[in-house]
Amino acid sequence: MSAGHLPFPPLIDEVPSLRTPWLGLFGDQDASIPVDDVERLRAALHQAPVDADRRALPDAGHGFHCDRRADYHEVSARDAWSRALAWFDAHLS
Repeated sequence: MSAGHLPFPPLIDEVPSLRTPWLGLFGDQDASIPVDDVERLRAALHQAPVDADRRALPDAGHGFHCDRRADYHEVSARDAWSRALAWFDAHLS
C-alpha cells in the first residue's frame, strides 16, 4: 500500500469469512483505493463462501455517487444504483 491510500489493508484476507452476499462498487479513478487492490479483491471473491461481486466503474472517483462532491459522476452513479437495486432484488426476500 503506497502513501496517500487508505490506512488499512484492502481486506482481501477477509473474503473467506463473508457470511452474507456482498457487492462492491469501485471507481477506477478513486485515488484512495488502488485499482490493483480492487482487482486482487475481484480474484479473491471467486473463493467467497457466499455470492459476491465487485464492479469497477471506469470513470468514477471516490465520491462518484454524492451529487454534492466534486467527484460526482452521474453516469456512474446511475449505473451503480441500478446494480445495487438489482443486487437487493436478487438477494433480499
